[in-house]
Amino acid sequence: MNKNDLRYRKTEANLKQAYLTLLAEHACQSITVRQLCTVAQCARNTFYQHYVDLSALQDHIIGEVLAAIAHAFRPVATNLAQIDTQTQHQYVKNIIEGVTAQRQTLTVLLANDDGSFQKQLTNVIETTVLAGDRALSKVADSATNRLNTAYLAAAIAGFIASWLAQPAVTAAMAEQTLLAIHQATMQTSAAYLALSPLKPKQASNIP
Repeated sequence: MNKNDLRYRKTEANLKQAYLTLLAEHACQSITVRQLCTVAQCARNTFYQHYVDLSALQDHIIGEVLAAIAHAFRPVATNLAQIDTQTQHQYVKNIIEGVTAQRQTLTVLLANDDGSFQKQLTNVIETTVLAGDRALSKVADSATNRLNTAYLAAAIAGFIASWLAQPAVTAAMAEQTLLAIHQATMQTSAAYLALSPLKPKQASNIP
């Protein structure tokens, strides 16, 4: 079947939405293909034309949302000299817009999480930020910067989870709050990345 066919893509979207609808009300282990097909209004063989089982569907949904989040954390600057208040604002804006675009999926996955999705979310943020750091500086992989990045990733993943658990918090409120919290961290990160790489002799003297 042609995956670019409109009917295929419509069914794909229906299956994903049906799964999220069921996941919002039931534990993933209790969801059945029959239930999913009833909500999606499709036949069982139609489901199996798309996925081998429900785990594959869940993995696909998670993969898509994590890819979208990784894109939201893409670097705004191409060099350290470009990192200023404006680029920091744009970086935070991109994060909030990326989360907002995936709000329903993230909300459902986080609400029914046993900790594994939160870990995946943290890991993808950390990996993306480190990749961006490597493009900006030769000291991106220093122990200090890795610690800073690990802290940053865990903090923002927690921020996202807390934000989405509070429907009254708008995207504008989340953006303003994250900028106020995170700007100092971004400035610290830029300072770490601006450090000169240690020469081999200097590095060897460190205990």
